[in-house]
Amino acid sequence: MNYKIGLSRALILFFILIQISCKKENTQNDGEISEKKTIPVSIDKNYQKDEPITGNEKLKVKSVIHFSKKYNSPELWQYKWDMKTGSLEGVHALANGNMLFVIEESDENRNNTAAFVLILDKEGKEIKKQKLALKPKTKYELFTTEVETDNQGGFTLFIKKEDRTLTQSVEEQTGEGRVRYNLKEYHIDKLKFNNTYSGYETVSKSMESIFLKSFQEKGISYIPTGNFSVEYLKGKICVYGQVGKSEVEQMPFVAILDTNLKLVKINVFDQYVDTKIDKIKLNSDGGLYIEGTENTSADGSYFATNKRFTINSDLKVTTDKSDKEPYESVYRGPSAPEESDEEESETETSATETQESVVEPAKEETWSTVTFYKDEVKKETYNFKQKEMFSNKIIFEKLSSDNTALWQIQFVFPDNYEVPYINSAEGFKRANGDFVFWLYLTEKSNGDEKQSVAIFVINKEGRLIRQFQTPGYAALTEFRMTESNGQLTTGVIKYDSPYVFYSFAYLLD
Repeated sequence: MNYKIGLSRALILFFILIQISCKKENTQNDGEISEKKTIPVSIDKNYQKDEPITGNEKLKVKSVIHFSKKYNSPELWQYKWDMKTGSLEGVHALANGNMLFVIEESDENRNNTAAFVLILDKEGKEIKKQKLALKPKTKYELFTTEVETDNQGGFTLFIKKEDRTLTQSVEEQTGEGRVRYNLKEYHIDKLKFNNTYSGYETVSKSMESIFLKSFQEKGISYIPTGNFSVEYLKGKICVYGQVGKSEVEQMPFVAILDTNLKLVKINVFDQYVDTKIDKIKLNSDGGLYIEGTENTSADGSYFATNKRFTINSDLKVTTDKSDKEPYESVYRGPSAPEESDEEESETETSATETQESVVEPAKEETWSTVTFYKDEVKKETYNFKQKEMFSNKIIFEKLSSDNTALWQIQFVFPDNYEVPYINSAEGFKRANGDFVFWLYLTEKSNGDEKQSVAIFVINKEGRLIRQFQTPGYAALTEFRMTESNGQLTTGVIKYDSPYVFYSFAYLLD
């Protein structure tokens, strides 16, 4: 009888333990689910205060936001990767919902580097961390990486590679030999991953094998470097750089490759001597818009002039809107002015300035302006304006096609905050018209400084609807973000020792 009672009690205890275990498991699962379904913080309508619009302003939105952390919506998840030192090329959304990060890790002295692709699912779980194979003394330049995604969740990387194993012979120090050597130092590698991420296929071509014959046909006899710029433009690879028919004059060139790294078209722009291409982008008509700088010197002076022109699909110039005058002119003559003349000049200038300061009217406030996004469809421009570097105030501005200000939203951060680098900020427009942008922030407290990234979402009516902020660290760099299925996924490097790569995800919808 006692045996049966004992057995019965044991069974009851066993079932109780099972129920407790199930409850714990359910609680843990609920916690994971609730974390994934984090409710964003609602923005109070009084957080963004409207300001009066004067008669000569054509603004649709003029308001001020006094920043408060209480409106920060929480993150969905956080991923962390400890590393010795590191850098981040970018974050890319894949068709199956996974996120791709291209990352470089190196030792403390940056002598030995390794390139990785990291793939996380939409819940922040690591799917794959793949080290890219390289021979000794070769290096991928990850900041030239271009990514092409397919509709199955796979992707292809196009990466420029430097071969440091080469030894320059005597014949390769001048003439055609030098051209060959400079070209074969650099390659373009094509790395193709399918959606299983179990490995990848590689195709590699040197700049020599791609360009040497065409350059010879065009009379090119001088190439300062084969370290050309590489960009991916809607199914084509665009390569550009500088070449010359002599060492005295160098001209820009643009080439188009197909995705098998085969040369399709190339053109050398003889009419833009001494011009270096700074930026190139695709136009709506399939042509290219090019911005560059012409650097020339004459009579002991240096001149820099902005160049802007468009080319069609055949790489022929169609329009030119270059500046007629240089934006910079610096005298670098063989001798400095006589000391007595210089002193006299300074005295005269000082006296003139003193005299003019009495009658000169008060100047209006000047703000430095950075354009960080252009809507090519609506021809709208998005700017940041800041009165002083490292101030705690910025203006987020939207301009129409004729440069009329449509929005002016001033962000005022607490007195212990600074906005250090408005020229680093970036943004994008969502399909629903919302605009997402980010800023580095520095917060000072008790002698310590911490840097974070603040992210803001402005709807198409010019109202703030979401606000996020990363945790604060001693120093951050290379912040990147992208959207996929209503979720914002970010990547950033904490670059004080020890280095850490972080990815944070936030809910946009």
